Amino acid sequence: SINLRETLINKNLPVHEQLIFCLLLTMVGGFFDAYTFVNCNGIFANAQTGNLIFVGIDLIEGNFREVLHYSIPILSFVVGVLVSKCIETKYKELSIFKHIYILLLIQIFVLFVILFKYKYFGLDIRPIVISFICAIQFDGFRKVNNLVFASVFCTGNLRSMSEHLYKFFVLKKKESKIPLLIYFTVISVFLTGVILGAAMSKYYLNKAILLPLVIICINLFFVTIIYHKFGRKRI
Repeated sequence: SINLRETLINKNLPVHEQLIFCLLLTMVGGFFDAYTFVNCNGIFANAQTGNLIFVGIDLIEGNFREVLHYSIPILSFVVGVLVSKCIETKYKELSIFKHIYILLLIQIFVLFVILFKYKYFGLDIRPIVISFICAIQFDGFRKVNNLVFASVFCTGNLRSMSEHLYKFFVLKKKESKIPLLIYFTVISVFLTGVILGAAMSKYYLNKAILLPLVIICINLFFVTIIYHKFGRKRI
């Protein structure tokens, strides 16, 4: 039997591995990919594999302007991971709670910047900023309910879901039931984020970025509640 309440908020897990926290991040991850694809001429915010494929195709076709177009978010993603690692290394004495707070506040700040103005000197900074955010998110939050997961990609989650699908239905391993449901939920929420991102970008253009801003603020609020409810020792 599944205790839904304990699965959604487990007091034995650090806040960044809570299912609700990770599902909100995942929705944002899906939203960002659709948002940049619709608003920024076919660029993916998270799926750097897709951007690399476009770079390769445009190199062959001699579209060097397009090569630059798709290379910028890739470089920004690398910088995002480096920044995340710098925070992790430089502030090792920080609690997990404070580390999460810093990462979420960075995301909120840069989203506010592009909400009010996203073109500087004729350059659209949205792919740069959002790829940077996604890298921080991907590097900083990599587990949910003691399971390895990614909030900004789905290939790994899909592979893990398929593995637990096999274990549960073919090998009859009951312990695979919760991981299977968690991965299925994560993938479904990512797809929901993509649908919301595509629909809102189509009708609200740049202002659509308000939704992930609100979701990240909710996550910040959630982090604070969990921290104060379960105490400093566990989080």
